[in-house]
Formats: sequence, structure tokens, C-alpha cells
Amino acid sequence: MTNCYRLHWLCLVQLSLLLISCHKPRPTQSAQDRTRLVNTAHLDHLYQVVQLNGVAVGLINIYSEYPDYTWVADDDEGAACVDDVARAVLFLLHEPDLKVNAGKQDKLHKLTEFVLQMQANTPDAGGGYFYNFIFGNRVINKTGSTSINQPNWWSWRALWCLTEVYPYYKTVDPAFALRLQTASQRLVANIIRDFGSKPQAYNQVAGLNIPTWLPYGSGSDQAAIMILGLLNYYQQTPDPQVLNVMTKLGDGIVQMQQGGTRQVPYGAILSFENNWHAYGSDQAYALLRAGKALNRPNWLAVARREVDQFYPYLLKEGFLESFTIDKKGQDLSFIKKSRFSQIAYGVRPMVWAALELYDQTQNARYLKLAGQLASWFLGSNPAKALMYDKTTGMAFDGIRSDSTINKNSGAESTIESLLAFQRLEQYPAAVTQATNSRSLWPK
Repeated sequence: MTNCYRLHWLCLVQLSLLLISCHKPRPTQSAQDRTRLVNTAHLDHLYQVVQLNGVAVGLINIYSEYPDYTWVADDDEGAACVDDVARAVLFLLHEPDLKVNAGKQDKLHKLTEFVLQMQANTPDAGGGYFYNFIFGNRVINKTGSTSINQPNWWSWRALWCLTEVYPYYKTVDPAFALRLQTASQRLVANIIRDFGSKPQAYNQVAGLNIPTWLPYGSGSDQAAIMILGLLNYYQQTPDPQVLNVMTKLGDGIVQMQQGGTRQVPYGAILSFENNWHAYGSDQAYALLRAGKALNRPNWLAVARREVDQFYPYLLKEGFLESFTIDKKGQDLSFIKKSRFSQIAYGVRPMVWAALELYDQTQNARYLKLAGQLASWFLGSNPAKALMYDKTTGMAFDGIRSDSTINKNSGAESTIESLLAFQRLEQYPAAVTQATNSRSLWPK
């Protein structure tokens, strides 16, 4: 299972798929914004208002290609997706000037409307789940494997988005908030049906006991996103069935942790079966958030172990894209390690987890760690390349090798970078660490 349909090979997208022949002028920063690490100019460039189901919605174009950064679509998948729009909603919701910035308020509303319009209203088992992609002609992709209405990444991200933004609209637009709540209820009913009664059984994979009750059996990466949405929902609408699902998901993530201080993979929480991949590794962050809220100290301990032991290992290695392990007797070992491609979506989750641990412990070493991790964006990476440029708001799509980067700048890379720095800039000590960490990179 990979689900990384939009990550590493944007250069293969054909120019014939351009949605438009020239790109929109990129907005410039205001004087006030120039003091921030966050710059929304490129995100604004990717934003577009269209009609979907007779309603004006906002979308974020998925691909933007070097050197002109025109919008590009994919023939098979589409031009925009719930995955990226939901990310943009999370970002805009937490912008410090949202209450006074009418432009951001309008974007937030239209992007949230897009997510609502992508929920399936079919009477079958997929009703209540979300479609992911929309084609350039404004037709929803209802058949593609990365878009069909099913229990998958985009449905979990939709839940996180809708439940996160619900309290804001409950105050400013109660009628809209009710629509968000109704959509969330339909989705949560599916989750309870499909995951609430799964038996907590295990499979043997490469000598490891692997849980089978998570998405796709052992998808702890997807389970983490589910928990973040379900936690919001549970805090807004307490339901013992939701608590039951969250508890099972969290316990399953815990079972995916392997190794320790002196044993590979050094406390990493595996993503799926015997594999770990950087993208989507929000497991530690989700366990920290839910563990604190639900008083699950064992979840907090597992998350802290990954942050304390595995993150420093990744820094020492110069980051990794993925690895697989096996177990023979009591011995764990790497079967395969891959360093590339490295992407923003692989770094942002670690930055968030380190900052969440600082919030919970007030231990300054987590600010230092968050800054070291975030320095990846600013040149402390294998290619010594600036992966996020605060003067333009552009974020490159990945590092391909020690000497080459993917200079395209699509939605996922842009928003994940903005999410990292939006949170980081709340901690001046972490910002200082991030901007001064180039010297820490191995020679």
C-alpha cells in the first residue's frame, strides 16, 4: 500500500495536461506579512473558484510545474482533491489574522464547501465516505482508485478538516456549522460500522506481530488521521462508540512501534506491516493529542519514545524516505533503507510532534529538536537546497538525491510547508534553531 499518488514524480506529468496556458500573477506580501515565516502568495496562486454541483467552491490545483509554475492536472486522477483542500482548510483556520481578513474568510468558506460537495450521497456502503478528485471539467472522479468513496486517506482528512473547522463556524455561521456536523455524523456512522467491531487479531509479517484491525489491516498512518478527526468529533459530540473506535485505533498504533534506544528501528512506529515511510507519519502527533485528552499514558509514552529515539536517528542519517525490517528471534534488522525522495509531508509531522511534546512537557529540548527538523526546509538537507522560500511562499516538491531536487511546487508540498512554519513561528526558540541549523548537517 502506498497511496502516494501525488508525491515523487511530478516531472512525468505531460505539458499537454495544462489547465491554462499561463499562470496567474502571484500576489506579493504585505509589509506585515514580511515579518512572518509563512507566506501565502504561492498558495493563493494555486487557489481557484469554480462551480461544483451548482455551488461556488474553492479548490487548490494539485500540480504546479517549474519553471513557469502553471497549473497542471493528471488525466487519470484530476486537477484538485479533498486531500489538499482539507489541508488548506486546516491552514487557513489557524491563520492569526483570520478574524479580520475577509479574503481568508472567503477562501476558508469556499474550500470547506468543496469538501462538503465531495461527500457521496449514494445509498450503498460508500455513502457518507468522500470522493477525492475533481477533473478539470468540474466532474467528480467517482471511479479512480485514488478517488472512489471508500474508507481511505481522503475521507479521514475530510473528517479532520470538518471537525476542526466546526467550532469556528458554530460561532460565525451556525447554519453552515450544522451542515458540517451533519456531514461528519454520516461519516462517523460509517467508521463505527466498518471499524467498531473489528476483532483485535494479529498476523505474522517478517517475524513481527502485526495488528489487523487498522485501515487496510495495519495502516497506522491512516489510523492517526482518523484519530485526529474522531477526537475532535468526540469532544464536540461525546459518543461511547466513537471512544471505542479511537481506543482500538490508538492501541493498534501502539502495537506498530518497534525497537528501542540500541535496537533498530529505534522506536519508530511502522506505517504498514513491516514498512515505515516518512510521508503521513502523524502517529506520534495523534497519540500525543489523543493520549492527553483521553488520559492514556501508554500512548504518550509510545509517542515520546519515537520522538526521543527515532527522530534523532533520522537527523543523524540525513533523513530517510522509507525502510523495511524483519525479526529473527529477538533480533530486529533493516532489510532495506531508502533515503529518497524526501518531501515536506515527511518532515511536517515530525515538527508538529516535537512541538506538541514541548507543549505538554515544557522541556526546551523539544523546541531544539523541532527547529533541527524544520531546518530541512531551509537547506539542512542532503541536497543543501532551500525547500521552502518565505519570500515567495513556494515549496519544492522533493529531494531526489544528494544533488538534485524536484523544482515543481504543487499543493501538497506548499501546504505541508506552510503548516510546519505556521506552527513553528509560534516558538521563537525553535525558529532560531531552524534558521541556524545548517551547520549541524553532516559534512
